[in-house]
Amino acid sequence: MNQIAVRTSDSKGVQHERARYFPATAEAALRDGDAVHALATPQNITEEWLTRILRLSYPDVAAVASFSCEPVCANDFDVLVRLSLQYHDADAGGPVSLLGKFTRPLPSPRWRDFVFQGFIREATTYQELNQHYACRVPALRFAVADEFGCNLLLEDRGFAVLDTDESPDCHLAEHEAVLQELAQLHGCFVRTSPASAPDWQLRQRDNARFIAHYYRQGVEALRKVYPGWLATGYFCLLEKFADYVADWHRFERHILTLTHGDARIENVLFERGATNCRASLTSWKLAGLRNPMYDVASLLSNDLSYVARNNSEAKLIQRYCRIFEQSGTQYPLREAYQDYRFNLFGPLIFNICAASFLQDSLAENGDLMKRIRRNCMAIIDWDSMALMEKRKNVIT
Repeated sequence: MNQIAVRTSDSKGVQHERARYFPATAEAALRDGDAVHALATPQNITEEWLTRILRLSYPDVAAVASFSCEPVCANDFDVLVRLSLQYHDADAGGPVSLLGKFTRPLPSPRWRDFVFQGFIREATTYQELNQHYACRVPALRFAVADEFGCNLLLEDRGFAVLDTDESPDCHLAEHEAVLQELAQLHGCFVRTSPASAPDWQLRQRDNARFIAHYYRQGVEALRKVYPGWLATGYFCLLEKFADYVADWHRFERHILTLTHGDARIENVLFERGATNCRASLTSWKLAGLRNPMYDVASLLSNDLSYVARNNSEAKLIQRYCRIFEQSGTQYPLREAYQDYRFNLFGPLIFNICAASFLQDSLAENGDLMKRIRRNCMAIIDWDSMALMEKRKNVIT
């Protein structure tokens, strides 16, 4: 993987990740002062910690007198909370609300480097996208990563997560809003190449062997629990594709751009108006250089049921292409469909690797199993294995 974190060694020669701060002005301000440590959980937040961070951006802000912490959403990797702040001075000049993101405890130490690198990538992506408009994202206020954990503080514009009690199938407007942001992002960076992309962006070809290894581990973890969750035919598909994972990553895509890497409804905040819906994209841990249909396939094959996907898939892809082409780059629909068909393996690979990460709790992880079932159904519908076998011959 591309290494973008800095390590130091202690007196015993044991390597540790050096504390990383974002934005750059924060790191410069702390260079000669005491470090601001990351917090393991939101329960560890204090008024002093918040005041210290806010004064890096607002030097004259009054001290935080109190705050409330409200859960927004959580997944297997991190938790997002909304912090409402009260100051000692009514004219404090600081934000009244922030979004805070905290990594969850890791299931095993072997994933520590992966999570740390993902956090650095996410903070860097926010910095990049905050500098110019490509798609709607929260502004990054502060980020810190060290041996204690990884924390992000983002602006809060009042956007909210999708109601988890409602089926995503009921939210076509929300899916359209996400695809609009993705199309604008992809169109903005469509001229990026492996040579011109910055080092922090993941490259699929560079990670082929790494991902293939963890995909096989995920399949073995699923072998123990899949009965009752997955049809035998689906598990056979997972096993068969294990021999293709590295080749899938190495296939040379003809259109490349900056992609989100984990485009799912749970990684999006929404603002609903009387006549419209706006989306703000979060969780950029896997941002990288890929074909644009990677994100589209991730969104549609993870979040939509079989019926909803078949009813709306074509219309959503067509709408995406119309917005994408506003960038000045043509994306013929036939070509987009082929790219979508091939990239349906992307979300499957991610979810199987997640199964390796979460193998100790797989038997209870119904959400992950549901996504894997949906991935398999989409791959079968589009006969993606036939295209994979055809392209594997080209690679060979």
